[in-house]
Amino acid sequence: MGRRLTSCGMEDVEAPGSLARVLADVESEREAQDRMWGVQEFPDGSGPEFVEDAEEAKRVCATAWQRGELTWRHILAEEFFEALAESDPAALRGELVQTAAVAVKWIQSLDRRHGTTPHRIKDGGGSAEKLVRDRIPEIIRAAGGQPETRAADPGEHKERLRAKLIEEAGEYIASGDPEELGDVLEVVHALAAIHGISPAELEHRRSIKAAERGAFNQRLVLRLRQ
Repeated sequence: MGRRLTSCGMEDVEAPGSLARVLADVESEREAQDRMWGVQEFPDGSGPEFVEDAEEAKRVCATAWQRGELTWRHILAEEFFEALAESDPAALRGELVQTAAVAVKWIQSLDRRHGTTPHRIKDGGGSAEKLVRDRIPEIIRAAGGQPETRAADPGEHKERLRAKLIEEAGEYIASGDPEELGDVLEVVHALAAIHGISPAELEHRRSIKAAERGAFNQRLVLRLRQ
């Protein structure tokens, strides 16, 4: 059954199983990226300054459609620049999902025209690195290993700590092990130190907010109106 794709109007008919194959390749690629780089956290870098670029991409796409010259490049460029023009997290997420969906459909189109080719994972080209606790190199050496380390500059350290916070929170969510909460707290204290906040001051700020707005002891769930 045909399905219209994006405002440009590209029609497409899927081959059975093609979506699953492409998504499996995407999943494998993401796993390889995580092995190489770990959890990464960067600013979005998107916003209103790209609105004009998004409008131009729409015009180019519409013109190509009207002339019968539409390509996947036009469609993906439109979706990509629409994402760049967003600063609201929910809207940005929606546009990125649409961009990813178009990229997947482009891959499906390639497979239909040229046949499915095995996806080769690029595990080389860079060395895997992760932020670790201060005594980890000492522990590795005691076990007979030869750790290679470097000191991150302050900006990189902050970004790696932000990513580490997501990683540690994810490990607790995945396992439910309360021991993981200690790791979360260690990262929180390290981030607080970057902002010049001591553990005592952090606890003071927490207690003030708890006094003003309460904690989470009563298990209250607020029903939001639709």
